[in-house]
Amino acid sequence: MMRAATGNVTALVLCLSLAACASDLSAQESVRLASSPTLSPDGTKLAFSWRGDIWIVGSGGGTARPLTMHEGRDTSPAFSPDGKLIAFNSDRNGARHAYVVPTTGGEPKQLTFHSEGCQVEQWYPDGKSLLINADRDHFWKHQERFFRIDAEKRSGEQLLFDDYGRSGSLSPDGKRLLFTREGTAWWRKGYRGSQVSQVWLCEIDTKKFKKLVDEPTGARYPLWASDGKGFYYVGGQSGAFNLWYRELGGGKEKQLTHFEDDSVLMPCVASLDGTIVFRHLFDLYRLNPEGEEGPKRLSITVRADAVAEKTQRRRLDKAEKVAFSDDGLEIAMISGGDLWVMDTELREPRQVTSTSEEERDPVFTPDGKSILFVSDKEGQSDLWKAERANGARYWWQNDQFKLTRLTNDAEVEEDLCISPTGKEVAFVRGAGDLWLIGTDGKNERRLFQSWSRPDYDWSPDGKWLVYALSDDQFNRDVWIWPIDGSREPFNLSRHPDDDSDPVWSPDGKAIAFTGRRYGIEVDIFLVYLTKAEDETTSRDRKIREAIEKIAKVRSKPAAPPVAAKPPAEKPEGEKPDATKEDGKEPTKEEEKPEEKKDQAKPATTSSEKKLPDVQIDFEGIHDRIRRVSISDASESRLFWSYDSKKLAFTAKINGQEGTYTISPPDELSPKLLSTKTGYDARWIARGSQILWRVDGVPGSLGADGKTATFSFAAYQTVDLPARFQAAFDLCWRTMRDRYYDGNLNHRNWDEIRRKYSEAASEAVDGSGLGEVVNLMLGELNGSHLGFTPRSSSDSSSQNAWTEVTPHFGLRFVSDYQGPGLKVREVIGRSPADRAKSRIAAGEVVMAVDGRTVDPTMDLTGLVNGRLDRDVCLTVRNAKGEDRRVTLRPITYAAARSLLYETWIQQNRAAVAKASDGKLGYLHIRAMDMGSFYRFEHELYDAGAGKDGLVIDVRENGGGSTTDHLLTSLTQPVHAITVPRGGTPGYPQDRQVYATWRKPIVVLCNQNSFSNAEIFSHAIKYLRRGKLVGTPTSGSVVSTGATSIMDLGTLRLPGRGWFVADTGQDMELNGARPHAIVWPRPGEMPQGIDRQLDKAVAILQAEVKKWQERPQPKLQKASEREK
Repeated sequence: MMRAATGNVTALVLCLSLAACASDLSAQESVRLASSPTLSPDGTKLAFSWRGDIWIVGSGGGTARPLTMHEGRDTSPAFSPDGKLIAFNSDRNGARHAYVVPTTGGEPKQLTFHSEGCQVEQWYPDGKSLLINADRDHFWKHQERFFRIDAEKRSGEQLLFDDYGRSGSLSPDGKRLLFTREGTAWWRKGYRGSQVSQVWLCEIDTKKFKKLVDEPTGARYPLWASDGKGFYYVGGQSGAFNLWYRELGGGKEKQLTHFEDDSVLMPCVASLDGTIVFRHLFDLYRLNPEGEEGPKRLSITVRADAVAEKTQRRRLDKAEKVAFSDDGLEIAMISGGDLWVMDTELREPRQVTSTSEEERDPVFTPDGKSILFVSDKEGQSDLWKAERANGARYWWQNDQFKLTRLTNDAEVEEDLCISPTGKEVAFVRGAGDLWLIGTDGKNERRLFQSWSRPDYDWSPDGKWLVYALSDDQFNRDVWIWPIDGSREPFNLSRHPDDDSDPVWSPDGKAIAFTGRRYGIEVDIFLVYLTKAEDETTSRDRKIREAIEKIAKVRSKPAAPPVAAKPPAEKPEGEKPDATKEDGKEPTKEEEKPEEKKDQAKPATTSSEKKLPDVQIDFEGIHDRIRRVSISDASESRLFWSYDSKKLAFTAKINGQEGTYTISPPDELSPKLLSTKTGYDARWIARGSQILWRVDGVPGSLGADGKTATFSFAAYQTVDLPARFQAAFDLCWRTMRDRYYDGNLNHRNWDEIRRKYSEAASEAVDGSGLGEVVNLMLGELNGSHLGFTPRSSSDSSSQNAWTEVTPHFGLRFVSDYQGPGLKVREVIGRSPADRAKSRIAAGEVVMAVDGRTVDPTMDLTGLVNGRLDRDVCLTVRNAKGEDRRVTLRPITYAAARSLLYETWIQQNRAAVAKASDGKLGYLHIRAMDMGSFYRFEHELYDAGAGKDGLVIDVRENGGGSTTDHLLTSLTQPVHAITVPRGGTPGYPQDRQVYATWRKPIVVLCNQNSFSNAEIFSHAIKYLRRGKLVGTPTSGSVVSTGATSIMDLGTLRLPGRGWFVADTGQDMELNGARPHAIVWPRPGEMPQGIDRQLDKAVAILQAEVKKWQERPQPKLQKASEREK
């Protein structure tokens, strides 16, 4: 018995052990999408960033343990040379700072405190200092620089060299630095152009530079080999980005990986044994560069209890979309991507849908029995209908709902609008096709096809649609069309500027819309549809109102008085009739059974709504369009009152934003109805109230201006993996349907979905989702692409303030040994350049707020704090005299903006000096109207009296003003004018803008982007001048953006641009200068600008030709031969 018992116990223990092992295995989660891997020097340990924390594992894989666990984002780990410490970046205290932590764990120590942050690159070989990259004040653009900082104590930053670079890698002896310049987003595949990254070498002591790799496909992630004789990098020579080795002396090169697709990312190397780890697509791989075997995928897991919860419980109090029943008593709304219903009193939302995908655009049918909406359920956008499970109860009294799919196709549906008859619903499908379908899901038909999404409204009789649509010239007009197709669409607005947002008056007599016809101001335009209504005078309307008023009162004769009768007596013992206590007969309603009192009644019935008969006189209708001009205001979001007597809109008038009304056609002066503005507005008869979404919640606005909001709290449970996968699918579908190039870079887009979908479901936050979406976007090899996750708002920090590192307007000598800080430059118009606080270059700052300073100090320890404060500097002049200077500092961003102005002045002076004052210079910072107005001013300011002009669009990020610029630079010359006693010219006030007809040269570079490239192409195509610099980036496409659920924003390129003479797409086809000049590292910060020098030389030659051109001899009429 004892032996048997022992055997049973042993078996039980074994079973329990096996179960525990199985449980441990099942409680593991695979690590994918790890970033920034780093190997210990001996190659035995691997650290990486994953889901916002730093993890560590054996370099062969296995179960990783967290080294940091913080709500902040920890990234970019780097092992110290002895393998005992890991430096990393974290935003746990605001900006991205450098921290260090023992590899065994512990409390991280913060090393940097500058509010501009930094990027950890690598440890120095001595193990006592770190290489970082940080943005400071060295230039107005590309201000990133490499610095050395102490890893043991808080000290100052030592600048390695004064020019930009990324991805720094120190040689084993710490005396040389590999780094990259230029480069596109790491997730972009296949780019060829001037922005491809290059690998450079810097001899740190001598500041000598050498370009090592300059491939047409780019070169990334340089890493020193452990012997210092060569280096690794990632290059695209083989098609995909693979790992390569190159000898330093320019000798042999060897390809180490042979992936046919996707890039080798973020490689790292063990400094002692040479092992390499990198990421490919979603997983980490290990490679012995000297071995015969190829890279091996690492299997890395973590305990499931160490990762974030996959279910999110949210309290929702904002709505993305709102719809009211016709009586305004029940509400359908989208909140958190789901459809909810509630009333206006209890306001306890009932959840109609609970999907990981998104619902949108809810509308009640006029009878209130159904809600139509769009759902992306099952990864496809379709129309759905919701009905109450218990039709005898109100929407908000139901817990169950019947859902019916009305459409089932791959196209996207949106923008629903129910017909006034309640029998049909209009909707937009695809890019801009307008469709009709019965509310029962039958009789689906397309009204028209378009690439442009229309704004539209029904006529009140349900027989017509008014809509705004853009043509191929992107001019938007308002059209009218009968839905039975009995006549062709009619262009109502017929104007070369944009008209949009048409709304039909409820009485069917008028249409209002907005139009931009006079400058940039948007006005209201109004047209009466019949000649008779248009010709009706104010007196005619008053007569009609008087007749209607009297007829309404007198059409109902007063009821005759009823004589009082005594109640009949009842015989004793007879039961009384069913009467109320007041003796009156019960009504039929009161006789109904008790359980029927709560039955829901429809919001409206078809018998209650008599639809008007819409009449339209098309002849001369364009002449009947009236402009409602409200000075210095742009109107939007038009909607009519229920009786068509008022037109409401949103505007900012005399500095007051709000909701205004006019009473067409007689009272057109706007009246402020409310300082509130809302969306999805309807003005209903019941209580003459406006129903809308205001401040993110359903609300109402009475005719008296009183507002009410129907706040709510809805509770939602979210399956995060499913939600992130749904968001990815939405991004994928959006690019499929709306990306400007329908070829989608010749990718099998369905296969792309399968490739990334699972990884998207493994994300735990917006950042992880964004990485997967961006990898998908990288397949398109396009510009203007990207997904930006929405930042999570922390209510606890809303009233908090953050320490700022202030800027005094001073730039110091980097190699000055002290005492104090020697001023190299005072930035113009900075706090140190003002009369009361002026400091001169060459002076020395000895103390800040009474505390002595020197170059070895980390000044942030003295100066960090609130920005809005005075700081006292002790300044020593050349005579050794000290004085106190009190100033109020600025931010580093503000200082860089001032450096931009300094750079402009330096360039202008350089051009004037090189040309003996005969040439002018101006820079266009962006292709926006602010920059254009400055350009127009500087045509005179910088160009007056000059023979030629250098126009600089280097570092211009784009915009939309090329045609404005060309109007100034290419104005046709058709006449010459000469005033009495004057010289030949032309009246400036007869031209659209200030003009420049003399020679120009345009400077462009690899960072001239988008519309700045269009401008460069145009200058070359029109032969207006020569281009000098480097080819532009080849990043030209018109783009917008769209929200992806409540998770982030997706950029959406929708319109391509093509060179007029060749027909070639400007995307991946940068403007190529007539003279190509690449700057070398270190030149620009020293004031050496060879591109500018070349532009001056070419312009001087162009001016000479221009001056030698034949000129007509002006001859007055009196001087002609008779």
